[in-house]
Amino acid sequence: MAANREEILANFQACTGLENLDECITLLEQNDWDLQRAVNNVLPMDIPPQEPLPEPTTVPTAQFFGSENFTGFQPQDYSFQSGGSGVTAASESEFSYHQGGPSSMSGPMGSGPSFGGGAFLPPVLPPILPSSSLPSSSSSTTNANYAEPLRRRLLNFNVEYRDKTYPVSLPDSETIGTIKTILYTELHVPPDKQQLRGFINANSDPSDEVVLSTLNLPKENRLFLLTPEVCNPTITKPQQQPNGENSEFMERLGQTYKLIIEDKDTRKEYSLNFPGSRTILEVKQDMFSLINVPVRQQVWSGWPDSVDDDTLTLAASGLGYPCHRLSVEREPPQQSRSQPVDLTTDAVVSDSEDEFEDACMSCDDQEMFTEDPKPRRFEPLLPPNLDDITTALIHFSQEFSNRYSEQHPEFYLGPIEDAFKEAFNVPAKDRKLLAIYIHNDNSVQSNVFCSQVMCSETIASYLNQNFVTWAWDISADEHKAKLLNWCTQYFGSVAASTVRSFRTDQFPLFLVIMKVRSNTEVFRVLQGNTSLDELMTHLINAVDVYTEHQQSEIREEAEREARETMKKEQDEAYQLSLAADRAKEEARLRAEAERLRNEELERQRKEREDRERQEEEAEKEAIRLSLEEQLPDEPPHTCSEPITTIRVKLPDGQNLTRRFLAQHPVQIVLNYIASKGYHMNEYKVLTNWPKRDLSKVDCTKTLEEVGMYPQDTVFVEEQ
Repeated sequence: MAANREEILANFQACTGLENLDECITLLEQNDWDLQRAVNNVLPMDIPPQEPLPEPTTVPTAQFFGSENFTGFQPQDYSFQSGGSGVTAASESEFSYHQGGPSSMSGPMGSGPSFGGGAFLPPVLPPILPSSSLPSSSSSTTNANYAEPLRRRLLNFNVEYRDKTYPVSLPDSETIGTIKTILYTELHVPPDKQQLRGFINANSDPSDEVVLSTLNLPKENRLFLLTPEVCNPTITKPQQQPNGENSEFMERLGQTYKLIIEDKDTRKEYSLNFPGSRTILEVKQDMFSLINVPVRQQVWSGWPDSVDDDTLTLAASGLGYPCHRLSVEREPPQQSRSQPVDLTTDAVVSDSEDEFEDACMSCDDQEMFTEDPKPRRFEPLLPPNLDDITTALIHFSQEFSNRYSEQHPEFYLGPIEDAFKEAFNVPAKDRKLLAIYIHNDNSVQSNVFCSQVMCSETIASYLNQNFVTWAWDISADEHKAKLLNWCTQYFGSVAASTVRSFRTDQFPLFLVIMKVRSNTEVFRVLQGNTSLDELMTHLINAVDVYTEHQQSEIREEAEREARETMKKEQDEAYQLSLAADRAKEEARLRAEAERLRNEELERQRKEREDRERQEEEAEKEAIRLSLEEQLPDEPPHTCSEPITTIRVKLPDGQNLTRRFLAQHPVQIVLNYIASKGYHMNEYKVLTNWPKRDLSKVDCTKTLEEVGMYPQDTVFVEEQ
């Protein structure tokens, strides 16, 4: 329903040209959000008197415009005069047609409905009655009735589509389908994809077969065209590209342009990526969803000088690639004062079946007839720097009231953890559902949802009675990150992924959290396009489901309290006898605590010793590896220098044998033994004959000098 009202508001502004939102909403409220009745009340009815036209001397047989049976048909030509915008009839309020061929048509290309700018279309033929319905020449009554369809008036239609107006003029004997056919020749939008709105005294979507004369339309009409099923219709002139550069132009269409757009009003900068096939108008419409400034009120700077049409693609506009800077601001308010709105015109009751709940909105009568107020600039709902969550939420509540209404749900002013406890960590009879409102100023649905749904007295009262409502704003990335972290912490990763998966245009979100026993789950996620009735239905359903579980928990809690009361009464009988046991138990606990403390100290001592031992072993291993790297390579058997063979007997009974050069110092042998894990500060190296400790001799002497050439045996023993 919220989305429908937003569409009705946009359509009403398009039809009436009124830009004051408060004035438009007030007018729609006075007409129960009936678009046709509201437009009919605002726009004056200007229906000129109809004058009878001369009867044709002959009437052709059954032929219809656009049918295949068109051979031999002499059309009744309309006489038009071109001038100004669009095409007008030869007379002020009516036109004449002549029986005959094309020679009777006025103008170099014949006459017929067309758009402004001189591009004429083939003449539009009036509907011809079938021969079976033609009147008999002998019946004067029938002739009188037959003369009535020949009363023709020229109707002018200004069709608004995508910030452009297309003038169309045609007789009231034509159908709505004819208007769509004419629009198709200019916009290239198939008639079956077109939806015309704004017909006075007609249903919201009349069929293509409806004849204009049956609608009692005024001479001047304003319509607006909707194409919801067409994403990017080719409504513009062909993209300008030099001959022979088709391939280059197609390549530009596939490129991605980075537009750095500065909002001069808020001093905020947006970095957006668009494909080359995106039109300038679509870029402006995307900015509307970000800065909430309608396209018609946007003032741009930075576009290339050659850009004179918003329907050009970025590839054809001459933008700098890959990056281009632009700026946009809101058009300053005009100094002219709006004219009073005539609300005395009789309204025609609409046959629409949709009925909307009256919104509680008021408008100062004086403001409807005065200059449009300057747009208000609101602060963000959450401050940029969140030093304290409670202070930030107080700011959220105050700013929410300033923006929308003082009548809104009472937001819980505290961290989400406290809101969770407030809702669920209380006795079963006092528990409530937790409602989390997630706001996003970057979504165009936020204003409508907040003003028309959240601020509804029914919704606010029901939420205050049955829910603990907590709110947060994720317009800023850092605030969004905080919320996702909290969702993961309190509701699980699935809830966080669900919130993350929604697009910006689907916000705001309304999460209903339910806790049944020890399980916390997201019962329902409602998007910003939910109407007031739909939201109320979902809330009532959630309360009904939760009430069933709550009643069960209340019974269980009552039984548990009864058992606890009985147990308490029994305990009171022997409390005195347990006092001594309690003292003994306290002494035992003190002893136990002392024992545990000693065990803890012993454990810490062992850990410290183990750590020191590990460090010592690591240090020894590092020394061993260092010595091993410093050892010279073992000389081969074929070495020309003198070689001595040293056999080392280890404490564990193993024997090591290695060759050394006779000129190597004794220290090389000691390093070799240490590299095997036997450090000299823990072991000593002894020779057999003469018996001596090598670690105490001059280690700089060569093996040959200490008598260990050509071979010798040493023993490694612990000190």
